[in-house]
Amino acid sequence: MNGCLTGLVGITAGCATVEPWAAFVIGILAGWIYLAASALMLRLKIDDAVDAVPVHMFGGMWGVIATGLFTSPGRLQTLFGTTANVGWYVFHALSGTDKI
Repeated sequence: MNGCLTGLVGITAGCATVEPWAAFVIGILAGWIYLAASALMLRLKIDDAVDAVPVHMFGGMWGVIATGLFTSPGRLQTLFGTTANVGWYVFHALSGTDKI
C-alpha cells in the first residue's frame, strides 16, 4: 500500500501538466522508488515505523523531477498560455517535428 501512496505523492507535483500515460509511468516508477528508499532506510538503520520518509520525501522528490521530464506542451498551453518549458523527455521525443 505504501507503494501506491508513493505513486499518488509522485504524481501530485505534475498532475495538471502531464498526460495520462506519463502519470501512469510516474506512478509505477514511484512504487519502485519507494521500495529502494525503504530498503535504504533499513540498511542505514534509520527508524521510520510507518515509512513516511520513503513515501513522502522520496516520492515527492521523484514527482518534482518527473514533472520536469514529462510536462506536455499541450497542457502547458491550455493552463498557462505558453509552451516555453516542456518536459525534457517530451522535448526530445518531439524534437525534429513541428509540434514544439
